[in-house]
Amino acid sequence: MSRTIAATAMAVEKTQIEEEAPNATLPDGPRESQIAIAAYYLWVDRGCPVGSDQDDWFRAEAELRNGQKSD
Repeated sequence: MSRTIAATAMAVEKTQIEEEAPNATLPDGPRESQIAIAAYYLWVDRGCPVGSDQDDWFRAEAELRNGQKSD
């Protein structure tokens, strides 16, 4: 499921960038909005617990970085 979350966040962000500037390139690392989207899906997958936002954020960031290195 983690791979799907990272892929979804990256696809959403890429679509937003293409709509804003069709010739824009993605940065080397994950963008803040990509991390936020991935963290949200991680949080939802875990049942929306209170007080775990930093855990979800750091996990999303790590998964996005690892996913970009392997692509």
